[in-house]
Amino acid sequence: MLTQSQNEAITRIEGDAPMGRLIRDHSWIPACLSRSLVADGPPRRVRLLGTDYVAFRDSEGRIGFLDEGCPHRSTSLVLARNEDCALTCIFHGWRIDATGQVVDAPTHHPNAEAFAAKVRTRAYPTVEAGGLLWVWLGADPAPPFPHLPYDDRTDRQVWITATPVDCNWLQGVEATLDTAHVGTLHRAYIERIQAKASSGTIGQALDLLAPRYDVETGPHGLDAIALRPLPDGGTYVRTTRWVAPLVSLVPGNRAANVDGTIFIVSPVDDHHHVLFFGLWSDGPDLHDGTYLDVPEAQRPLVGDRPFDPEDFGGFSGGRDDHWGQNRPAMAAGHFSGFTGNLLQEDIITQVSMGPIADRTREHLSSSDVAIIHARRLLLRALDRVADGHLPYGDERVDDHRDLTPVDMIDQPA
Repeated sequence: MLTQSQNEAITRIEGDAPMGRLIRDHSWIPACLSRSLVADGPPRRVRLLGTDYVAFRDSEGRIGFLDEGCPHRSTSLVLARNEDCALTCIFHGWRIDATGQVVDAPTHHPNAEAFAAKVRTRAYPTVEAGGLLWVWLGADPAPPFPHLPYDDRTDRQVWITATPVDCNWLQGVEATLDTAHVGTLHRAYIERIQAKASSGTIGQALDLLAPRYDVETGPHGLDAIALRPLPDGGTYVRTTRWVAPLVSLVPGNRAANVDGTIFIVSPVDDHHHVLFFGLWSDGPDLHDGTYLDVPEAQRPLVGDRPFDPEDFGGFSGGRDDHWGQNRPAMAAGHFSGFTGNLLQEDIITQVSMGPIADRTREHLSSSDVAIIHARRLLLRALDRVADGHLPYGDERVDDHRDLTPVDMIDQPA
């Protein structure tokens, strides 16, 4: 377990909190789904690390990511008209382009053009990769974008969704490093996968609930290697690659044409995050490119909730009604009683811990080794940054395309 001060140190991200500064100054942060920004479409509010921004795609397809307030008198630019390659503030008609430059200030006379040329708001560097818009909120210049294994895949080989989550960002991260829960929490969905697939290894998680962990750290973060002994003497090896602090790359189900599963946490504020969840394929297309439906490979993991790519794992209800848990479904054989989809199970268990989990009350078991190492890594990263070093290693790594997750049966020699 952690002390209260340690828990505060690695969870708090608003204002001048050290962990917030670490993420801002050393990480590209996922902001939203790329497809949610349409040329001349509505601007979108994006809240990150407790601060509000506005994102938009202009008439020529360029992305603008700006401080939310108009540089005139701070009216929200989420309300602005997006047209003619600029946002037009509805209060006084000031126009701001994607670079943050004010291009028209109609309330100033004379020499409005010269006045406008002297005024700008901060614009933040962005990169579109893997179906997401990423933003750099740290000091200029932005470092190279640290590419992930699926960034070179086509749009049809990557499928990605978003889910707003009402709890701290670290609860989302830790869930991705916990492979022991797969065989319990997700039992109903794993059984569905096994019934559909003619082969594959993910079902090995059903009966082997206490894996032994090897944890290896590196300049990217850590690898959580879960080892489960099999009756024939082999070992089921399942490795999650954690690109600290926000990205987890989890093995997929190759029998279903899924080479990897994507979990990326976007820290909104102390009590909220957005989880970007998806799949990628190194081979055939996963979907037809429209993103309007769940791909075939994902359908065994989907229950009775209508598909919403902007709220894939969402749910109705709260603590008073047990987050909508379906007890009759449990009596009929569904293990968790959350029949919406597999991700919904993850989200609800995280939210049920409270806005910020109290890690001083935990009693960790042997299957929590990866989580223990991750917390130590974050605490150590805070100390390293305070001493003027990079958080996770002595050299910055700007390409993670070789960090593919591992899912295999290792037979003895």
